Order: sequence, then structure tokens, then C-alpha cells
Amino acid sequence: MFRRLLTNEDDDDKVSSIDEEFEDSSVSEIVGGKLSFNETENASSSVDKYRSWSGISGSEISSGDSKKKFVNYTVLIKRSPGLETQPGLLERRYSDFLSLYQTLKKLYPMLLNSFPFPKKALLGNFTADIIAERSVAFQHFLAYAYSVRELRQSAELAEFLYNREIQEAHAMMKLGQFEDSAVLLENVYFIQEKILDEGHFSTYYTLCVLVACLNAVDNVAEAQKYAEMALAFAKKHEKNVLTVPLLVLAVRLWWAVGKDKKY
Repeated sequence: MFRRLLTNEDDDDKVSSIDEEFEDSSVSEIVGGKLSFNETENASSSVDKYRSWSGISGSEISSGDSKKKFVNYTVLIKRSPGLETQPGLLERRYSDFLSLYQTLKKLYPMLLNSFPFPKKALLGNFTADIIAERSVAFQHFLAYAYSVRELRQSAELAEFLYNREIQEAHAMMKLGQFEDSAVLLENVYFIQEKILDEGHFSTYYTLCVLVACLNAVDNVAEAQKYAEMALAFAKKHEKNVLTVPLLVLAVRLWWAVGKDKKY
């Protein structure tokens, strides 16, 4: 899908290569299907080491219409509690959490019927007490969802955590906004590498597309850094259509910095 962009076959036609080869239908199929938690999760993988949905906080936001306000809840996703240089950052509204909860509850009623999800408030949505109370509740909800195998592997949780940002990044790429897309994809990677098994296809996919975006804006140093990370999992995904273009681009990046091109 990103073959021409990854291999940099035509520097003058990077944007059109996305327009020609990047169809919305294929985006929907990949994001909605493959880019989700693995149904055959590694039995030896540890859930506990990823169970840190830290620092959920809310802040009042005004929309373009001054009469409309809402609270943005910011989630820091870490491997473990404490300081981390590259936490995943997630911003969602109450309605996003509610939609996830209601969808999962409909699919898995036995798992969520008794979960104390915070109710809608007719008044006081912007008070510090309500925001703090909801922040704690959302943290418990995400921790619980990730601790239960069925919820953790659901496409709905993947959609909530990172798929919408991937779709937004894809839309930016179609407009040639590769630098902005790279910012989104880097954060998606920070999220995925903390909640998915090592070498998971979703993480590998994100890294490949991130390398493509960084290459498109000639950010050689960052492209090389993330190419190295992707190459660590290339053997696991050697039959994927992105692997050969990734290898070709990696050689060119290594050549640009005078690095040994052996893998």
C-alpha cells in the first residue's frame, strides 16, 4: 500500500502515490480488522506490566461556538507507574468513554453489568469534583478492560485507544501532510508498544507508515531510528507487503548516514 512512498521511487510524486494507491476501503479494512488486539494472544505475555493508565485528568475546552463546552480527559499510558520519558498520550471526552462502555457492555454483559461507570450529569459537568471523580472512574474502567482477556482483545477497545488516530493520520497523508501525520503515528506507537505484545502486527504496521512519513519530509535521523525498530520485527512479518519496501528504504537511510547496511 505504501510501497512507492516507502521505497522513495519518485521523489517528485510522493503525494500522488498516496492518492493513487491509498483507498478508503482498504483503510477501513485494515484499521477495522487487522489493526486490533490479537485474537491468539501469546499465552506467556504479561498483562500486569502494562496495567498503568496513569494521570487521567480533565480540562474544560471551548469549541468554535462559545456556547458549547466540553471536558477533554487526558490519559497517560505507561508500562508501569512512575516516570517515563515516552508515555502514550490519549485525549477523549466523556461521550467517548461512555460509547466504549455501552458497546462493550452490549457485547459482554456478564463482564460489565455490575461495573460502576459514572452516569451523565445534567448539571455540574465542569466542576472540579465531577471531573476528578470521572477521571478516577475512567482510569479504573481502562484498567479493568485491559485486565479481562475478552475486553482486551476487542476491536472496540483498539478503536478507542488508537485506531481513530491512525485513520486521522491516513487522511493527513492523502493531503500530503506527512509531518503532522508522523506526529500522530509516533504517539500511536508509544501507545501500542505498551499495550500490545512485542512485535505485534499493528505496531509493526504503525512503524512502517511512520518511517514512510518521516522519509517523505527528509527527517533522516528519526526515520532511521524507527526503521531500526521496525526491522527488529521484520522477520516475524517477512511475508507482509510492507516488509520489502521497508528493507529497501532502510538501506537508503543507512546509506545516507554512512552506516553499515547489513541486517
